[in-house]
Amino acid sequence: MTKSRGVRGAAGGCAVASLVYLLARGLLTLLVSALMGRAPPGPSLAKPLGFSGVSTALFQLLIGLGAIVLTLVFLLKVTRLKTKDLRIMLPAPWSPGFCLPVFLGVANLANLAGALINRLTGSPATSEMLPSGGPELLMQFLALCVMPAIAEELLFRGAFQGLMRPCGSAAAIFAPALLFGVLHLDLTAFACGVFLGWLAERSGSILPGMLLHLVNNALAFLTIYLRYYAPAEVSFGVELFILLFFPAFGAWMICNARRQGFSFSAGLRPGVDVLTVFTSPVYCATVLFLVAYAAIFVH
Repeated sequence: MTKSRGVRGAAGGCAVASLVYLLARGLLTLLVSALMGRAPPGPSLAKPLGFSGVSTALFQLLIGLGAIVLTLVFLLKVTRLKTKDLRIMLPAPWSPGFCLPVFLGVANLANLAGALINRLTGSPATSEMLPSGGPELLMQFLALCVMPAIAEELLFRGAFQGLMRPCGSAAAIFAPALLFGVLHLDLTAFACGVFLGWLAERSGSILPGMLLHLVNNALAFLTIYLRYYAPAEVSFGVELFILLFFPAFGAWMICNARRQGFSFSAGLRPGVDVLTVFTSPVYCATVLFLVAYAAIFVH
């Protein structure tokens, strides 16, 4: 693999790393399932008979972390990416009071759009069953909320964005966000990836994005939990409030900030046009493959 600083090399590096991540996750899942089946014979990660919810969630957490660590090692060894490019540092002054509601507004507007698309296409809405409480619920929270918020930001806004940064902020934000979206096959993931990428560029750190990612995951976790265990009117009310309030409040925050001279493009690095990432054949082929893979095997 080339260590070129050009957009084709950087976008291709991100694309190949996405496939490495997918492969590592698959191999680790097979390894854990094989180990689970040895004592007693029969269980797997998909059918964890005889294993507690805590154990299963711990396995999921370790698989997710392991896949990202292996991908990071791959990028640091094979590409021009350096540890400093990950931007694990204290951010420049930023406004959580502005960024958090705007980010949640973007996320929930995308959720509404995604729900409409699912309704029009007849795709069923799916959500993971959560335990009612205890250590099992805590482990699920760590596996579904905390680990992705830290590890995914480290990989996508840290490593991928760091690899793309010499090409300019636009390409550095867009290319990882699109891979993030197609790996999840989710419009919300893409929209959130764009905002979190912008925040990483503006603040110079991935730490604010980790915080926002965690809050969004926690709200999604809460709505799923209420859907199973709260009265229907409570669950529906909370979910409707989250879906409608944050887009409206976020839009108001943006309008108010714009009147005071705020610009989303201020402080971003100039560079190539965002669509230039599609001049990389490896990137284009990977995006198409990931869409097909997610559509067939994940959904």
